[in-house]
Formats: sequence, structure tokens, C-alpha cells
Amino acid sequence: MDDIRKGQIALLLTKHQLREKGVRLTPNFRREIGNEAKAIGVPIEEATEFVELIVRELVEETFAKPDKRS
Repeated sequence: MDDIRKGQIALLLTKHQLREKGVRLTPNFRREIGNEAKAIGVPIEEATEFVELIVRELVEETFAKPDKRS
């Protein structure tokens, strides 16, 4: 399995877990992202951007207007 496919699977798993468990937007949310980023060796800015993109996607998905073609 190549790195691109690993990344695709990791993204799908992350989104699935967030959909199932939810996201708690607490005052410490950014700090928690920073702590996780340090723990896994990822720059905090990149981790923050990644989480922001995923959370925005999930919010848009949640509030998307239903398809009325049915």
C-alpha cells in the first residue's frame, strides 16, 4: 500500500470517527490540537489547518440542503 492510499484511508477513518463521536468545541480545543500535534510530531499550524478543514467539511455536510430530486 502506498503513502497516498494510507493518507486517504486515514482521512476517511478520521472523518468517520468524528461523525460518530462528535466534536467538542471547548475553549481548550486549540490547545488540545497543539498537544496532539506535538505528540505525533506534526507542526501545530498544519494540525490546526487539517482539523479546521475537516470540521468545516463535517459542518457543511450536516447542514447541506437535502436533494429534492426524489
